[in-house]
Amino acid sequence: MLLQAAENLRRLFYPLLCKACGNEVFQQEQLLCWRCLEELPFTGFEQHAENPVKRIFTGRLKLQEAFSLLYFNKDSITQAVAHRFKYKGEKELGIYMGEMMGRKMQSIDRFQQLDYIIPLPLNKKKLRQRGYNQAELLAKGISQILQVPVHTQAVMRTRYTSTQTKKNRIQRWMNVEHVFDVQETQSLEGKHVLLVDDVITTGATMEAMGEVLLRIPGLQLSLCSLAYASRI
Repeated sequence: MLLQAAENLRRLFYPLLCKACGNEVFQQEQLLCWRCLEELPFTGFEQHAENPVKRIFTGRLKLQEAFSLLYFNKDSITQAVAHRFKYKGEKELGIYMGEMMGRKMQSIDRFQQLDYIIPLPLNKKKLRQRGYNQAELLAKGISQILQVPVHTQAVMRTRYTSTQTKKNRIQRWMNVEHVFDVQETQSLEGKHVLLVDDVITTGATMEAMGEVLLRIPGLQLSLCSLAYASRI
């Protein structure tokens, strides 16, 4: 009873707050309140081998599987969550969302044969500015659920690129063309890797890195993202 009283007193002065909306969270292990959790627009893509994310890359990349957890729309709960861990230093939230992705994939046989998880790398300049790679946070969360190791040394982003946000598909592709370079191939030969990013829109960045990875002999490629921003 003393412990419960102490916890109640602590919560009175230092309540746990939702990382998205700021309302109080009543379970210590939850980073989002129940209202935000209910509002999350899950895609259900993990249930379908031929889903919209995989179709983006038809004729562009040879993929085994593809998946996005949430739909992304402007001024949505998804945008709020992504913004918090990408730009506001909420690293724990990025890992938490990665765990959520991992649980969805854990229930599907198609995602059970992975050897490595590879987060989309940041250029060194952008990594210094931000202090961390948001895709790596998601990858760590997925790894904790699927028990698949994260590989961060395979591919390097060789130059700084401007934001993709306001670019069309052609501009996005030109912005990331020849950006990625394979640093270490031997450990990935014949392996099935999962490429991870935060948001997929046109797929240009994933395509650019996927092409580089698929040059590794025998490599099989799957990819996933926290969110899918449909342009339709």
